[in-house]
Amino acid sequence: MQPLVARHPLGHLTPRAFGIALLVALAAGCGSDSTAPSAPTKVDGAAVAVGDGTAHTFVLEQGDTPVSVGIELSADALAGLPDTVSEWQLQMPANVAVPPWDHATLDWNPQGHEPAQIYGVPHFDFHFYDIPLSEQMAIAGGPDTTTVPAANVPQDYASQVFAVPMMGVHWADTLAAEFHGHPFDHTFIYGFYHGEMVFVEPMVTKAYLESHPDASAPVKQPEAFQTAGLYPRSYGVRYDSESDSYRLTLDSLTTH
Repeated sequence: MQPLVARHPLGHLTPRAFGIALLVALAAGCGSDSTAPSAPTKVDGAAVAVGDGTAHTFVLEQGDTPVSVGIELSADALAGLPDTVSEWQLQMPANVAVPPWDHATLDWNPQGHEPAQIYGVPHFDFHFYDIPLSEQMAIAGGPDTTTVPAANVPQDYASQVFAVPMMGVHWADTLAAEFHGHPFDHTFIYGFYHGEMVFVEPMVTKAYLESHPDASAPVKQPEAFQTAGLYPRSYGVRYDSESDSYRLTLDSLTTH
């Protein structure tokens, strides 16, 4: 703006030129004052050995507000995995509260699991529990026909009836792609036990992770949650080239 003013003193500007000069000045002022939102801060939990690598939980915070919670696997965690079903306990990051999520587990299914025609491929189950570990360990296996209030069941989800020991009853989305001709690659499960929600669980195939995805999908919501806290409206499955790792995230955490 200074060269323009030097050549055309304000008193000699035409109304049109004055208007243009004013707009340029305002635009320059707005540009210098604007700042981009800061990137979320990542807080990591303690790492555990998985395969030839590691896995840990993490929380992304915008300021003091958690916006995502997730599990990160180093790329070499997909090598050297056991030939049998395995589970790793993952603690949430210290000094970061993300209610209602208490802890997580990473479950490896080298031959998949039931129903085999749908989920019978090597995959990981990423469990996020809203109950203490002691309560999770006390969950008994077998039929569980306790009614879950309709308001607490997401639309289109149906019970698989049998509780898996130390997990609970898995409820699947009957409209999920894997039930309608698309090979299973990733999906979102809710878990209940004796009428109470105890976990949420994205399931992701090993092959899908190895494809280096950058995917996000919505999470179907119930009318109400039984426990107050931060619940995801979407989840993500992504490969991060900078850290050479895979990240499973519960995103757009929203207070309920």
